Amino acid sequence: MPIGYPTDYSSKNERLISVQKKYAVALTAALGLFMAVLDDTVVNVALSKMSAVFHTDLNTIQWISTAYLLVQAAIIPAAGYFGNRFGMKRMYIGFLALFTFGSLLCGLSDIFTDANGQPYIGLLIAARIIQGIGAGALFPLGSTIALGSFASAERAKASGIIAGPILIAPVLGPLLGGWLTDNLGWQSIFFVNVPIGIGAVLLGLRIFPAEMDKRAETRNAFDYLGLALVMSGTVAIIYGLNLVSQAKPNSFSPEHPGGEVNGWGYWPVWAIVGLGVVLFTAFVIWELRQRDPVLDVRLFTDYNFTVSNIISWFNALVVFGSLLLLPVFFQQVRIPPLNATDSGLSQVPQGIGSLIGVIGGALLYNRLGPRVQVALGLGLLAISTLFNTSMTTGTNWYDLTPWLFLRGIGFTLTFVPIQTLSVFTLNGEALAKATSMFSVGRQIFSSAGTAAVITVFTQQTASNYTPIAGTQEQVRAGFAQAQTTAVNDVFGLITIGTVLILLMAVVLLPSKKNAPKMSAETTAP
Repeated sequence: MPIGYPTDYSSKNERLISVQKKYAVALTAALGLFMAVLDDTVVNVALSKMSAVFHTDLNTIQWISTAYLLVQAAIIPAAGYFGNRFGMKRMYIGFLALFTFGSLLCGLSDIFTDANGQPYIGLLIAARIIQGIGAGALFPLGSTIALGSFASAERAKASGIIAGPILIAPVLGPLLGGWLTDNLGWQSIFFVNVPIGIGAVLLGLRIFPAEMDKRAETRNAFDYLGLALVMSGTVAIIYGLNLVSQAKPNSFSPEHPGGEVNGWGYWPVWAIVGLGVVLFTAFVIWELRQRDPVLDVRLFTDYNFTVSNIISWFNALVVFGSLLLLPVFFQQVRIPPLNATDSGLSQVPQGIGSLIGVIGGALLYNRLGPRVQVALGLGLLAISTLFNTSMTTGTNWYDLTPWLFLRGIGFTLTFVPIQTLSVFTLNGEALAKATSMFSVGRQIFSSAGTAAVITVFTQQTASNYTPIAGTQEQVRAGFAQAQTTAVNDVFGLITIGTVLILLMAVVLLPSKKNAPKMSAETTAP
């Protein structure tokens, strides 16, 4: 355990929380996490309808997603610090209530109109910012509460509970968003959060023990400068990476319905990312001098924490960006394209596999050790991705069912042991700061992976496309074929990257013999 963190938060909770209540606390925290992650993807399928309602172009409506992403990025590194300072339970419930209130405002944003009867897009973006602030804080706070309710030796079980919303919600988001948009209107994707959020707040008030509101015993000054540096640095890096995949103005055409992306050659990308790196460097230098830093970079002196984060970063870079590839294929490339609901169905097998992996990940950690379990998960990811490299323009979602099912299992078998190992020996204030740092890294590298996937897809499409003369249908078919080949190329590169991460995990992760182990005590919900 790193020096300076003597408080054993989980062991105190162990005496206060019964076996059943441990699971109740973790599942309640996971409910808030599920809502926050779900709203990352549930909105995407409704953007075109929102664009028509608010009478704005796709670049402007895209800020509904971009603003949500950026404020999430800003608050994630600070949330654990706030929890330590002001009480974990108090902060979690407060931010969950803010997320719920923001969801209500999003759904009501079209009732205010100008003199011409057009609703204000700025109101919806502002409401998404409120929603995003709440959602961003729920990632580290929810993880800390769930992990902190279990003794260190049982962390794999809590990691399995956390893995559910983080890995399943992005899969179900397009399906739920498509169904709600098609049947109940785009407002329903926000209104559905309101009753669930109210219920989660009431559950938290009732189930979370008062011990979780205990504030850190510190008299150190509030780290305003560190907070400003890490928040601005994170936003700059993620915004710069997000620019890579944004469409250039006036680049939309029948052949490029999504527009031509800026790409990695767009100079503002490097300028803004470079600024973020400078801010992060200044943040690290400053934090090494603080007694109570916002994020304690000294945690990286722990080998297991460092290795787990490195594997998590590369996994997010290579694997997480691929989550958007299939919805893009089914809705924009396939002939004929699938509607939002049918496209969302393509993610169901992956969601079922993820649920099975959640259970297996917690049960197998102590039997296999992190090295074997992560290698098994990455192996399943590599195999399932390889079988996605032979799609045609007519491929349907059910053609990929077995491979998507294996892919879901691979996701969770990889995630659970990595998260478990990263915080296994950490408690108290260190645990909150570690979960914030783990979430920040995953967010940054997921954004980089998404930008890379979109860029490679666009470049490979251009490389594979040969303009042909013919009818509009023939031109469309030729371009779709080029895009399909590009999708296959991207999945091929992802397969190679996954194998490289597998080799890295085998070399760096501890074996069963050397890894910290779960308690032999058996507990069940």
